[in-house]
Amino acid sequence: MLVSSQELYFGLMYFDELNRGSQVLIGTWELANELYNGGFLQYFLNSSRDRAKPMIELLRSIDAHRAAAILEEATALIGPGTRWADERGCAAAFESMPEELRKSVADLERAFYNELDNLHLLVFSYLSRYRHEIDAPADFWTEPINT
Repeated sequence: MLVSSQELYFGLMYFDELNRGSQVLIGTWELANELYNGGFLQYFLNSSRDRAKPMIELLRSIDAHRAAAILEEATALIGPGTRWADERGCAAAFESMPEELRKSVADLERAFYNELDNLHLLVFSYLSRYRHEIDAPADFWTEPINT
């Protein structure tokens, strides 16, 4: 995987200093993985929360408007600046949420999961246009020919 092979993952510590292509790649990778592993609560309770607002704009910049809107709504409900973002641990945050809020967050997670295929295509399309922003092996951009 390009993120692991290039150790781009460690670039998260310097996210603001990365070029846009690297931010799109690593930020989307982080967002998708956090959601797969623990949903929006995990995303907002980990250090990834620091990149939530910039990610909304990055998603818009690659025409992932639906994903951006979902992340923006989740940020407003449970992200930085909310009571739930300050809880210690996912379990405590989840338990302290009203049932209606839990349902809203679960609905947003399902909506985001439904956007992932499209999001991955948009990320690849963006990165294909701006290849010079990503340090990748030459064969990364080509499909293997099966003989």
